[in-house]
Amino acid sequence: MITAYHQPRALDEALALVARGAVPLAGATGLYTGKPRRDTAYVDITRCGLGAVEVAQDRLVFGATATLTRILDADLPGHEGALVKKGAASVSSRPMRNAITIGGNLTHVAFWADMPVVLLALDAQVEVTRPGGAVSVLALSDFLSQGTRAFDGGLVTRVFVPRRAGTRGFGHERFSRTSNDYAFATACAALRKENGRAFEVHLVLGALQPRAFRATAVEQMLEGRPLDDALLAEAGRKVSETVPVAPNFRAPAEYRRELAGVLSRRALAAAFAQAKEA
Repeated sequence: MITAYHQPRALDEALALVARGAVPLAGATGLYTGKPRRDTAYVDITRCGLGAVEVAQDRLVFGATATLTRILDADLPGHEGALVKKGAASVSSRPMRNAITIGGNLTHVAFWADMPVVLLALDAQVEVTRPGGAVSVLALSDFLSQGTRAFDGGLVTRVFVPRRAGTRGFGHERFSRTSNDYAFATACAALRKENGRAFEVHLVLGALQPRAFRATAVEQMLEGRPLDDALLAEAGRKVSETVPVAPNFRAPAEYRRELAGVLSRRALAAAFAQAKEA
């Protein structure tokens, strides 16, 4: 039962309501997939000035209530902008993207969420604001590992994606039964290429565990090496043999583990091919 619905126009007011126990919402799509709450007051934060998408010299800045449609319509430069858009476009359908926000996709903490996968590959950071104006900025990896504790008593207000120099590329692979369905597995790779070798390799897997996670053992295996067919095949096998896969009624763990290996190989190959050196 909804006991109260608030729609403040100032962030301070919204934070005060959250401090008193009100549950924040923006696109509200999580209400349909989350556990039902009893006797809950909600605070709509979509009028608190958190919807901007900005391009700075050293980073991309996304307000927490920026919808995925707004992100897709924005002029976002570089491989960072292209990858963020790729992730946003993979989420559900256009009507849903009109409602789903980047902050909501992070804070809803759903295993199938698509944006954490691409944002983790880009070393994104999350800004959390608490009552009284206290602001903290967390690496997305830390934010995800803490779950809802990361923003308990406050609000996610912005997401930062650093812009980096160098010859870079990405690959994004997602498998689902339909384009609007939750993914069985997702793989995203981002890297820098120098002298025909891969550096700063990030391989992120999603929809396999409660949170998106980096396949660090595979990243270390690939660091500083040319990603030829044999090495890519070895990387795919390592993913299939080692990554943890949580139980899921949608498909057997063995199938999703093998699928993760295939998608990882494809994502890494695409990232290495896209990073074209002069």
